[in-house]
Amino acid sequence: AAAGAMDALPGEASCPICLEYFRDPVSIHCGHHFCRPCIERCWEWPTAGFACPRCRDTAPERSLRPSRELARVLEIARRLSRGEALAPGPEEEEEEEGCRRHREPLEVFCKEDGALLCAICRESRAHRAHTVLPLPEAAREYQEQIQAGLQSLKDERDKLLEFREAEMRRNWECLEKTEAERQRILSQFQGLRLSLEEHSRHLLARLRDLERDIGKAQEENATSLTQEISRLDSRVQELEEKCRQPDRTFLQVTRDNGTEPPGPAGLGQENIQLPPSPLPELEKKIHHFREENVLLEETLRSFQDILMFELPEKMAVTLDPSTAHPQLLVAPDGSSVSWDGAQDPPGAGDGTGPDPAADGPGTDPSVLGREGVTGGRRCWDVQVAPAGSWALGVARETPGSGEWELWSMGLCQDQFWALTSLERIPLFPLRAPRRVRVALDYERGQVAFFDADERSLIFAFPAAAFKGQSVQPWFLVWGEGSRI
Repeated sequence: AAAGAMDALPGEASCPICLEYFRDPVSIHCGHHFCRPCIERCWEWPTAGFACPRCRDTAPERSLRPSRELARVLEIARRLSRGEALAPGPEEEEEEEGCRRHREPLEVFCKEDGALLCAICRESRAHRAHTVLPLPEAAREYQEQIQAGLQSLKDERDKLLEFREAEMRRNWECLEKTEAERQRILSQFQGLRLSLEEHSRHLLARLRDLERDIGKAQEENATSLTQEISRLDSRVQELEEKCRQPDRTFLQVTRDNGTEPPGPAGLGQENIQLPPSPLPELEKKIHHFREENVLLEETLRSFQDILMFELPEKMAVTLDPSTAHPQLLVAPDGSSVSWDGAQDPPGAGDGTGPDPAADGPGTDPSVLGREGVTGGRRCWDVQVAPAGSWALGVARETPGSGEWELWSMGLCQDQFWALTSLERIPLFPLRAPRRVRVALDYERGQVAFFDADERSLIFAFPAAAFKGQSVQPWFLVWGEGSRI
């Protein structure tokens, strides 16, 4: 019978939420019982009120009443199911046994030792100087402290719940903003694409009209010229036939039919009618069409330059002192390099200066960046000093040869140049840049240089092939006061 004690309990001994026997059972406003953790989880996010999960009865306020009797019955059933003897609970044990040493009722509580004492223990030397309180008062004091701490924890929990809700709302707002931004970008680019397509169709239609006008004019002109040529052919044939006549017939003049006597003044003189050519007018239309589209081409080119300036991802470049020329001084943090030549710089006295197009980064006063680029779009901004000479760009080492290929631009002998390993190209920017942006599109093999303050293109190299090799930022300074 003891073994089946738990089985004999009615179904009401099970929590309707977890379907297990009650743990710390409590009753709510409608009288139904639940495990305290279960009902607290259900009521963690109340809406209009606190509803019973079983009968759905709603109360405006939360009410949890401990069911000690039910908990006691369940504990007795558990003990019986395990074959344990029913021992008195802690309260009964205190009431029956009291102080284990003196067998007296426990009446007071020692705050210093945190122990229950009887009257004899209270007067002992060990507790005589301690603060003791009657049991109800001590229990009430500690309950108040616990309730205060519990309320503080609940307040902190409520604050965290509110903070979590606020963070979730802000996250959703951020997601909504990013989605709105995505839709705005898609809409703008879709509108731009449709506008460009429409304008392209319009221009192509105008070109087709011009082509049709040219074809029509060509056909009309060819028809007129053919008619005139046919008339001249007929006149040539007529004169040739007249020349083949006998002399008497040839010289005979018949005034009745209006034939004039032959003579030098009347032979071979024809009034040739050349049709007016439509080509000058068509050429004017083509020229006007071309002039109309110059502004569009400049706008599109400027837009492409802006994309080339804005699209690459900015990267920080740190100079590598181990690659620096002996006459260069690299800052300890690798953020700058300046000329510090104790001896005459390369080319001093001959007026040539450094020549990266001929020597490469190994012999010129140059230094490489630590960071290499092996893919994607990257850019970095470089501040240049107005004094001395400088150059900057990218370098790629040719595998197995120890030689370097350069794509760079810079100032040398007061002249701006675009410099590669093979050639120099003179540049004429509108103004000397103070800050230069190097933009690298690895896949397209494109290296471009911009005035970073004006956001204007200085020079862009034609597409190169990097062949899967790492491309390093490259810098050169030369002469007194030069610094990057």
